[in-house]
Amino acid sequence: MKVFMIAWKDLKTFLRSRTMVIFSIAMPIIMMLMLGYIFPQNVGKISGKVGFYSQDLLFKATIKVANVSNAIFFNSKEGLIHALAKDEIVVGAVVPKNFTADMALGKAQIDVIPNPANPQAGIMMAQMIPTMAGNSSSSKTKKVKVNLTNVDGSAFNYYDFMAPGIMALVAIMSVANGLAASITRERELGTMDGLMVTPINRGNIVVGKIVAQTVRGLIQAIIVLGISMLFFNVKILGSIWSTILLLILGIFSFIGVGIIITASVKEQETAQIMMTTITFPMMFFSGIFFPVDQMPKFAQYISYIFPLTYAADALRKVITLGVGFSYISTDVIVLLGFAIVSSLVATIGFKKLIQD
Repeated sequence: MKVFMIAWKDLKTFLRSRTMVIFSIAMPIIMMLMLGYIFPQNVGKISGKVGFYSQDLLFKATIKVANVSNAIFFNSKEGLIHALAKDEIVVGAVVPKNFTADMALGKAQIDVIPNPANPQAGIMMAQMIPTMAGNSSSSKTKKVKVNLTNVDGSAFNYYDFMAPGIMALVAIMSVANGLAASITRERELGTMDGLMVTPINRGNIVVGKIVAQTVRGLIQAIIVLGISMLFFNVKILGSIWSTILLLILGIFSFIGVGIIITASVKEQETAQIMMTTITFPMMFFSGIFFPVDQMPKFAQYISYIFPLTYAADALRKVITLGVGFSYISTDVIVLLGFAIVSSLVATIGFKKLIQD
């Protein structure tokens, strides 16, 4: 009987928190609807442009004779990489010298670089390249070996697609958990009330929370990067400082939202379930494990509202393609917008949220 009394007491405590009850019901509903509709029932036909940088003069003529409409030629490998960064092509191919002669001898090879934003589509499109090269002759296409590579010539690694997104995800998840413990827990213990009556400026309190959680998230993201490089052969082709700066920007883009949510509730458990209800869908809609381009249209539109989508895209292009900020300017601007607006709202409304 005492066991049931204790259980009933805990259940009554749970039921008294209307917010916790609502989000406890909403979480499984959102999860099941999301997993049921986010992924396409069938991949369908993959379409898009194929970019070529050819060092073989006869190859371009072969493609023109074959009347391949989705082929784009570039005068340099840098131009090919830039087109991948701008998502102008689904896959890029580097055609070596004497490719045509080697094809006649049955030893032709071609390096193919999938777009890091959608490597699955790139890999599928790569299967069409031997047909293009062989002018639709099956006897010739068998003589072309396709090597999936990264832009630096190393073997293609699908983990290169996931690692940048996982870094951003881990950093943001760390912030979500840290804020629930830092703000809501302090409210439960009463230390936040003591902090609020001190002469410390409210803005300084918010900034202090932001700095602490940024450091925490950055450390965990760097650990993920180190493991990715050590065990999964992920290489940073761009600037390491750009990578760190993007991680910080990604954390800042979410941290204001986290402060607003955690400061508006009094129980740590409620804050955690609210943050989970937000971060769990974000993990799937933001293209961390599955390319956004292959999601249903409505899921693609939803992905645009999450800052993690832009952080993952920017990190992926810097790490795997080695491009500079001019190629990720849209992502950076959006992340800055998220960071500035949410941080300002959190700073201005912090005192009211805490006192409510």
